[in-house]
Amino acid sequence: MRPVRAAFFDLDGTLVDSEIHTDRAISVITARHGVPDFALPHSDTRGRTWLHVAERIRVLTKMDAPADRLAEELLELWTELATDVKPIPGAPEALRAAAARHLKLGVVSGSPRSVIDSFLEKLGVAGLIDRRARIGGDIVSHSKPHPEGFLLAAQAFDLDPADALVFEDSQAGLLAARAAGMRSVFITCCASDVPGNSLLATARCTHYQTLPARFWDEVADGSLDLAGRSFT
Repeated sequence: MRPVRAAFFDLDGTLVDSEIHTDRAISVITARHGVPDFALPHSDTRGRTWLHVAERIRVLTKMDAPADRLAEELLELWTELATDVKPIPGAPEALRAAAARHLKLGVVSGSPRSVIDSFLEKLGVAGLIDRRARIGGDIVSHSKPHPEGFLLAAQAFDLDPADALVFEDSQAGLLAARAAGMRSVFITCCASDVPGNSLLATARCTHYQTLPARFWDEVADGSLDLAGRSFT
Protein backbone atom coordinates (compact mmCIF):
# COMPACT_ATOMS: atom_id res chain seq x y z
CA MET A 1 0.00 0.00 0.00
CA ARG A 2 3.08 2.23 -0.16
CA PRO A 3 2.48 5.13 -2.58
CA VAL A 4 4.14 4.78 -5.97
CA ARG A 5 6.45 7.65 -6.92
CA ALA A 6 7.84 6.30 -10.20
CA ALA A 7 6.83 3.87 -12.94
CA PHE A 8 9.49 2.06 -14.96
CA PHE A 9 8.58 0.28 -18.18
CA ASP A 10 10.25 -2.35 -20.31
CA LEU A 11 10.00 -1.56 -24.02
CA ASP A 12 9.56 -4.61 -26.28
CA GLY A 13 6.36 -6.46 -25.45
CA THR A 14 5.50 -3.95 -22.71
CA LEU A 15 5.12 -0.63 -24.53
CA VAL A 16 5.33 -1.83 -28.15
CA ASP A 17 4.28 -5.11 -29.74
CA SER A 18 7.65 -6.00 -31.27
CA GLU A 19 8.59 -9.43 -29.94
CA ILE A 20 7.38 -11.28 -33.04
CA HIS A 21 10.09 -9.45 -34.97
CA THR A 22 12.69 -10.78 -32.54
CA ASP A 23 11.83 -14.35 -33.47
CA ARG A 24 11.85 -13.48 -37.17
CA ALA A 25 15.25 -11.78 -36.95
CA ILE A 26 16.76 -14.81 -35.22
CA SER A 27 15.35 -17.17 -37.84
CA VAL A 28 16.60 -15.11 -40.79
CA ILE A 29 20.08 -14.38 -39.45
CA THR A 30 20.80 -17.94 -38.36
CA ALA A 31 19.67 -19.18 -41.80
CA ARG A 32 22.14 -16.76 -43.39
CA HIS A 33 24.85 -18.44 -41.34
CA GLY A 34 23.86 -21.91 -42.49
CA VAL A 35 21.49 -22.90 -39.67
CA PRO A 36 17.93 -23.03 -41.08
CA ASP A 37 14.75 -23.32 -39.02
CA PHE A 38 16.43 -22.27 -35.79
CA ALA A 39 14.56 -20.71 -32.86
CA LEU A 40 15.32 -19.85 -29.26
CA PRO A 41 12.96 -20.31 -26.31
CA HIS A 42 11.36 -17.09 -25.13
CA SER A 43 13.30 -17.29 -21.87
CA ASP A 44 16.43 -16.62 -23.95
CA THR A 45 14.98 -13.71 -25.93
CA ARG A 46 12.32 -11.81 -23.94
CA GLY A 47 13.91 -9.11 -21.83
CA ARG A 48 17.40 -10.06 -23.02
CA THR A 49 20.04 -8.05 -24.84
CA TRP A 50 21.00 -8.86 -28.42
CA LEU A 51 24.46 -9.85 -27.17
CA HIS A 52 22.88 -12.42 -24.87
CA VAL A 53 20.78 -13.73 -27.77
CA ALA A 54 23.88 -13.94 -30.00
CA GLU A 55 25.84 -15.80 -27.36
CA ARG A 56 23.02 -18.33 -26.90
CA ILE A 57 22.87 -18.85 -30.67
CA ARG A 58 26.61 -19.51 -30.79
CA VAL A 59 26.46 -21.98 -27.90
CA LEU A 60 23.53 -23.94 -29.33
CA THR A 61 24.58 -23.94 -33.00
CA LYS A 62 28.41 -23.92 -32.66
CA MET A 63 28.37 -20.96 -35.06
CA ASP A 64 31.78 -19.39 -35.71
CA ALA A 65 30.58 -15.79 -36.08
CA PRO A 66 31.76 -13.50 -33.23
CA ALA A 67 28.98 -12.74 -30.78
CA ASP A 68 29.29 -8.96 -31.11
CA ARG A 69 29.05 -9.10 -34.90
CA LEU A 70 26.12 -11.50 -34.75
CA ALA A 71 24.36 -9.17 -32.29
CA GLU A 72 24.85 -6.28 -34.72
CA GLU A 73 23.31 -8.29 -37.56
CA LEU A 74 20.33 -9.25 -35.42
CA LEU A 75 19.71 -5.68 -34.27
CA GLU A 76 20.04 -4.29 -37.79
CA LEU A 77 17.47 -6.69 -39.21
CA TRP A 78 15.15 -6.35 -36.22
CA THR A 79 15.21 -2.57 -36.61
CA GLU A 80 14.17 -2.93 -40.25
CA LEU A 81 11.37 -5.36 -39.39
CA ALA A 82 10.07 -3.33 -36.46
CA THR A 83 9.45 -0.05 -38.30
CA ASP A 84 5.69 -0.67 -38.26
CA VAL A 85 5.24 -1.88 -34.67
CA LYS A 86 2.10 -0.88 -32.84
CA PRO A 87 1.80 0.13 -29.20
CA ILE A 88 0.50 -2.27 -26.60
CA PRO A 89 -3.17 -1.23 -26.19
CA GLY A 90 -3.39 1.83 -24.00
CA ALA A 91 0.37 2.26 -23.54
CA PRO A 92 0.71 5.93 -24.62
CA GLU A 93 -2.39 6.86 -22.63
CA ALA A 94 -1.02 5.07 -19.56
CA LEU A 95 2.24 7.00 -19.75
CA ARG A 96 0.35 10.27 -20.02
CA ALA A 97 -1.92 9.37 -17.09
CA ALA A 98 1.06 8.43 -14.92
CA ALA A 99 2.82 11.69 -15.83
CA ALA A 100 -0.34 13.64 -14.99
CA ARG A 101 -0.12 12.20 -11.47
CA HIS A 102 3.46 13.52 -11.32
CA LEU A 103 5.04 10.07 -11.28
CA LYS A 104 8.64 9.88 -12.46
CA LEU A 105 8.85 7.76 -15.62
CA GLY A 106 11.63 5.59 -17.03
CA VAL A 107 12.21 2.91 -19.65
CA VAL A 108 14.55 0.00 -18.87
CA SER A 109 15.14 -2.28 -21.84
CA GLY A 110 17.52 -4.84 -23.25
CA SER A 111 17.38 -2.86 -26.49
CA PRO A 112 19.97 -0.11 -27.03
CA ARG A 113 19.27 3.44 -25.92
CA SER A 114 18.88 4.54 -29.56
CA VAL A 115 15.99 2.08 -30.00
CA ILE A 116 14.32 3.36 -26.82
CA ASP A 117 14.57 6.93 -28.09
CA SER A 118 13.18 5.98 -31.50
CA PHE A 119 10.12 4.15 -30.19
CA LEU A 120 9.29 6.81 -27.62
CA GLU A 121 9.23 9.32 -30.46
CA LYS A 122 6.95 7.04 -32.49
CA LEU A 123 4.60 6.69 -29.53
CA GLY A 124 4.51 10.46 -29.11
CA VAL A 125 5.63 10.26 -25.47
CA ALA A 126 9.34 11.11 -25.66
CA GLY A 127 8.80 14.32 -23.73
CA LEU A 128 7.44 12.38 -20.74
CA ILE A 129 10.52 10.19 -20.16
CA ASP A 130 13.55 11.79 -18.56
CA ARG A 131 16.62 10.97 -20.65
CA ARG A 132 18.53 10.00 -17.50
CA ALA A 133 15.99 7.21 -16.95
CA ARG A 134 16.20 5.72 -20.44
CA ILE A 135 18.33 2.70 -19.58
CA GLY A 136 19.32 0.63 -22.59
CA GLY A 137 21.08 -2.70 -22.69
CA ASP A 138 24.12 -0.97 -24.14
CA ILE A 139 24.79 1.09 -21.01
CA VAL A 140 24.57 -1.54 -18.28
CA SER A 141 27.24 -3.98 -17.17
CA HIS A 142 24.67 -6.64 -16.28
CA SER A 143 21.45 -7.21 -18.22
CA LYS A 144 18.15 -8.56 -16.93
CA PRO A 145 17.50 -10.60 -14.81
CA HIS A 146 20.16 -8.59 -12.98
CA PRO A 147 18.54 -5.54 -11.30
CA GLU A 148 21.19 -3.03 -12.45
CA GLY A 149 18.99 -1.33 -15.07
CA PHE A 150 16.09 -0.70 -12.72
CA LEU A 151 18.41 0.46 -9.94
CA LEU A 152 20.04 2.94 -12.34
CA ALA A 153 16.60 4.32 -13.20
CA ALA A 154 15.82 4.75 -9.49
CA GLN A 155 19.17 6.45 -8.92
CA ALA A 156 18.39 8.92 -11.70
CA PHE A 157 15.60 10.29 -9.49
CA ASP A 158 17.30 9.68 -6.12
CA LEU A 159 14.43 7.29 -5.45
CA ASP A 160 14.01 4.43 -2.99
CA PRO A 161 13.47 1.31 -5.18
CA ALA A 162 10.49 0.37 -3.00
CA ASP A 163 8.72 3.49 -4.29
CA ALA A 164 8.86 2.31 -7.92
CA LEU A 165 6.40 0.20 -9.89
CA VAL A 166 7.73 -1.82 -12.84
CA PHE A 167 5.74 -2.92 -15.91
CA GLU A 168 7.21 -6.00 -17.61
CA ASP A 169 6.30 -8.82 -19.98
CA SER A 170 9.23 -11.22 -19.49
CA GLN A 171 10.54 -13.60 -16.89
CA ALA A 172 13.95 -11.91 -16.97
CA GLY A 173 12.39 -8.49 -16.43
CA LEU A 174 10.14 -9.61 -13.58
CA LEU A 175 13.09 -11.27 -11.86
CA ALA A 176 15.10 -8.07 -12.28
CA ALA A 177 12.32 -5.98 -10.74
CA ARG A 178 12.04 -8.37 -7.81
CA ALA A 179 15.81 -8.33 -7.28
CA ALA A 180 15.72 -4.52 -7.31
CA GLY A 181 13.11 -4.52 -4.54
CA MET A 182 10.40 -3.04 -6.75
CA ARG A 183 6.76 -3.97 -7.18
CA SER A 184 5.74 -5.12 -10.64
CA VAL A 185 2.79 -5.49 -12.99
CA PHE A 186 3.04 -8.32 -15.52
CA ILE A 187 1.70 -7.33 -18.96
CA THR A 188 0.38 -10.60 -20.37
CA CYS A 189 -0.97 -9.83 -23.87
CA CYS A 190 2.35 -10.58 -25.62
CA ALA A 191 3.91 -12.75 -22.93
CA SER A 192 4.78 -16.42 -22.69
CA ASP A 193 4.26 -18.75 -19.70
CA VAL A 194 1.62 -16.49 -18.20
CA PRO A 195 0.78 -18.80 -15.24
CA GLY A 196 4.42 -19.30 -14.26
CA ASN A 197 5.56 -15.72 -14.74
CA SER A 198 2.52 -14.36 -12.92
CA LEU A 199 4.00 -15.84 -9.75
CA LEU A 200 6.98 -13.49 -10.11
CA ALA A 201 4.87 -10.31 -10.30
CA THR A 202 2.98 -8.30 -7.70
CA ALA A 203 -0.01 -8.00 -10.05
CA ARG A 204 -0.87 -8.65 -13.66
CA CYS A 205 -3.02 -7.17 -16.42
CA THR A 206 -3.80 -8.10 -20.01
CA HIS A 207 -2.81 -4.63 -21.22
CA TYR A 208 -3.18 -1.03 -20.04
CA GLN A 209 -6.78 -0.70 -21.19
CA THR A 210 -7.77 -3.37 -18.66
CA LEU A 211 -6.45 -1.35 -15.71
CA PRO A 212 -9.15 0.28 -13.52
CA ALA A 213 -10.15 3.83 -14.40
CA ARG A 214 -8.58 5.25 -11.24
CA PHE A 215 -5.50 3.02 -11.30
CA TRP A 216 -2.91 5.80 -11.48
CA ASP A 217 -4.67 7.93 -8.87
CA GLU A 218 -4.85 5.03 -6.45
CA VAL A 219 -1.29 3.75 -6.84
CA ALA A 220 0.01 7.32 -6.49
CA ASP A 221 -1.80 7.91 -3.21
CA GLY A 222 -1.22 4.39 -1.86
CA SER A 223 -4.87 3.36 -1.70
CA LEU A 224 -4.62 0.39 -4.11
CA ASP A 225 -3.25 -2.91 -2.83
CA LEU A 226 -1.69 -4.55 -5.89
CA ALA A 227 -0.70 -7.83 -4.25
CA GLY A 228 -2.19 -10.74 -6.16
CA ARG A 229 -4.47 -8.56 -8.29
CA SER A 230 -5.39 -9.55 -11.85
CA PHE A 231 -6.83 -6.89 -14.17
CA THR A 232 -8.29 -8.58 -17.25
